[in-house]
Amino acid sequence: MGVTNLWQILEPVKQHAPLCSLKGKTLAVDLSLWVCEAQSVKKMMGVVTKPHLRNLYCRVSSLTLMGIHLVFVMEGDLPKLKSSTVQKRIEARFGTLRKPAIAKKGRSRFKSILKECLELLECLGIPWIQAAGEAEAMCAYLNANGHVDGCITNDGDIFLYGAQTVYRNFTMNIKDPHVDCYLIADIEEKLGCSRESLIGLAILLGCDYLPKGVPGVGKEQALKLIKILKGQSLLQRFESWKDHFQLGEVPVSTLKKPPHCSVCHHPGFYKDHEDMGCHICGSVGYCEPQGANYSCPCDWHSSESQQQQSLVEEGIKKLSTNISSAKTNQ
Repeated sequence: MGVTNLWQILEPVKQHAPLCSLKGKTLAVDLSLWVCEAQSVKKMMGVVTKPHLRNLYCRVSSLTLMGIHLVFVMEGDLPKLKSSTVQKRIEARFGTLRKPAIAKKGRSRFKSILKECLELLECLGIPWIQAAGEAEAMCAYLNANGHVDGCITNDGDIFLYGAQTVYRNFTMNIKDPHVDCYLIADIEEKLGCSRESLIGLAILLGCDYLPKGVPGVGKEQALKLIKILKGQSLLQRFESWKDHFQLGEVPVSTLKKPPHCSVCHHPGFYKDHEDMGCHICGSVGYCEPQGANYSCPCDWHSSESQQQQSLVEEGIKKLSTNISSAKTNQ
């Protein structure tokens, strides 16, 4: 569901948010995801007649008592491009549906479950909105335009639609009721991933619209490409690949690596720097100590860095070329 490995990528910016910290906030909720969560709770199977209603009532009651305002979003017509992904989700909920008639019955059953949930929300006086298309897109729209303070969902696609604040892994544990909070501002600042970068990741790693992504490209490789671009648009980079899809030769450096100081990591020997200083440090008789991850600005390191960057981009471009060639030959 959503972008492959996205939540692993966003792990460094995850915040622990106690439910009490959400008091006074208005949050948009993707109704279908809450229903799916209730359907997957094994403890309720065969014990609770309608787990979706029980789960919805308990959560809404608890959050409302905490002073949290909820706006539910009902999913509309889904794009045809997403039909195969949706079909797999239905099969996961209701079993494998081999015949069209059975598949249609499965979809009809899920719609009837959602209808029951809407009736319960109306009885409780909780507002809900009918989305024209995907629910997460409507949740993101409400958040991006200031109508709600955040969105409760497990679908990472919501960031691609423009959501600013997302709450995930809703937990009503008595000892520690909380949710995981993700802010797009933190994602941009700490990970260097803008909304456009996340869309690029979805294309490379796989998403609901392109389940396989670019086979062979992993999250580490994709993140390296984003880091290499240093703020440049990943989508614009893809466009340039389309116009210049010929694979280029990665330049091989002819420079010989000079000896580097063990303290400042600049060209030269420590003893020489101690006596005469280091021109890069700007010293006359000592070195400025640098950390292990320091990047030396000398010609050799600059050339080596450019070569490594070219290898990463050309590698991803080559894998993309293989997909393009395979589709052309079909």
